[in-house]
Amino acid sequence: MPDIDFQPEKRSVEDLYVGADYYVIPRFQRPYSWEATNLDDFWRDIVFDNSVGYFIGPMVAWRESGSPIRRLVDGQQRLTTISIMFAVIRDELKALGEETLAAGVHRYLEKYDRSNELQFTLQTEVSSPFLSQAIFKYPANSAINPATEEEVALSQALAQVRRLITEELGKRQDPLDWLLELRDRILGLKVIWIEHSNEDDAYIIFETLNSRGKDLEVVDLLKNHLLARLRGNGNAAADTYRATWEKLRDRLESTDSRVRIDANRFILHWWLSQEDYVAQRKLFRAIKAKVNSEPLAEARLNSLVRDAALYRKVVEPSGVNWATEVSDAGRSLSALALFGIVQPAPLLLSLMRAREASPKLGAAHFKKTLQTIERFHFQRTVVSQLSSSGGVSEMYAKAARELYLAGTDQSARVRVLNDLRAKLIDRKPDREQFLLAFEERFLFTDDFTRDSKLVRYVLSAFLRAAHPTTGLDNLTIEHIMSQAKIGNGESMETVGSLGNLLLVSEAVNQKLGSKTFEAKKAVLKRVGSAYDIGGVVDQANWSASEITARTRMLAERAHDVIWKLPV
Repeated sequence: MPDIDFQPEKRSVEDLYVGADYYVIPRFQRPYSWEATNLDDFWRDIVFDNSVGYFIGPMVAWRESGSPIRRLVDGQQRLTTISIMFAVIRDELKALGEETLAAGVHRYLEKYDRSNELQFTLQTEVSSPFLSQAIFKYPANSAINPATEEEVALSQALAQVRRLITEELGKRQDPLDWLLELRDRILGLKVIWIEHSNEDDAYIIFETLNSRGKDLEVVDLLKNHLLARLRGNGNAAADTYRATWEKLRDRLESTDSRVRIDANRFILHWWLSQEDYVAQRKLFRAIKAKVNSEPLAEARLNSLVRDAALYRKVVEPSGVNWATEVSDAGRSLSALALFGIVQPAPLLLSLMRAREASPKLGAAHFKKTLQTIERFHFQRTVVSQLSSSGGVSEMYAKAARELYLAGTDQSARVRVLNDLRAKLIDRKPDREQFLLAFEERFLFTDDFTRDSKLVRYVLSAFLRAAHPTTGLDNLTIEHIMSQAKIGNGESMETVGSLGNLLLVSEAVNQKLGSKTFEAKKAVLKRVGSAYDIGGVVDQANWSASEITARTRMLAERAHDVIWKLPV
């Protein structure tokens, strides 16, 4: 950590709430987010499990010299919860008829400033009428309802604290004594208070404190870093930037989508798609060093929001209405999502960015690159199950960065993608290695369904190539040799192997049932010929030897045609 001069102080909550100090939660800080479990843990710690003077951790703030206003960098969740507790204690004292004691507690929440005007001890730069008027104000205005997601969380916290205190009061012979004991326990809580006159230094202290042991998430550090530099010249500008950040989170965590994107992973892939390679643990340090001014912070924030929409297309391609000219690209992205392959993500994002730029990356190179990546990982990762060194990740990140730097220069784009495809082809497994792995890689029965999605993907690819006009929706996996044969002379490995499987419609599946091979062959010839892959209906018998031969034939077709490299 840089040489930063600060003097930590041991303080009690009473020290913080009494006197001329006021605390402001900056608008760029994350909203109040404590849930029921956080509150229960905090309640148990301060009421039951620890003695008076329990330490609740460090708090960090910054303030301009001579100002009574401390802007919180770390501690807002705890101070907000403590303030809610004071409000409930105050209201319960009033309900017991102890107006003077209630007023005594209220002075921790609201007091006169230097101009003899009442100010709440804890304030927010983002307007929150519910917090100030329905909780802190005395008497509280119960007609005000929560209007935002954060205010809903505050309302839930208020209800939970009220319930916890009410339940304890019901157990006590002397409720007043217990309320005063609770008040004193809260006032006696201890913190290490760290205050600095420089905001940037305060954040460095905060980040360092939170990077010991469990790292603070990059998404939280980045939000603080960007928005701290984008306070603007007024509240309206700061609110605009905060709203922009929330738009980013909405795009990543959309409830209308089946996929919730990990924000930290997205930020890493976004950065690697345009900057030098860096490991996750060093990511925030790299961003902070480079994004060090208001214009750069604004540009990067806008870039994050734009790219979040593109990244969702990468990780959830099934939700995209792909144009006909790039429909194959959509299938390749769906395959990579199925494989669970994340190494190419920076390049996939860079490809999407280039495709939607003006002028666009050509459809042919867009599709060809994605198909090469799909086929490479099918051959190497899915089938041959060869581990990929960190060099593959760096290779993808390097190509992503070069594609980004190529801008709209089409010839430069093509050079980057041609080079990447050549490198992938050089790394593919050899043919015999692939064939041997393919023959044993896939297994599917009713009792072994782990590979069901991969099996369906493989069979769909074969069927699409053999019978392009056959619809692939709502097809079921059919075992040509019945599963009833398992344990009756045939192994699960034989019955469940790819050589014994077909994709057929539900209607054809019903007709096939558990019939003999001769009967199934007749049904396929009559109504299911469009689903036959590899000449099943041409076989005179169907035994383990035919299944093994068909598996080998499918392996050869997979390598030489369906997932052939180069594309």
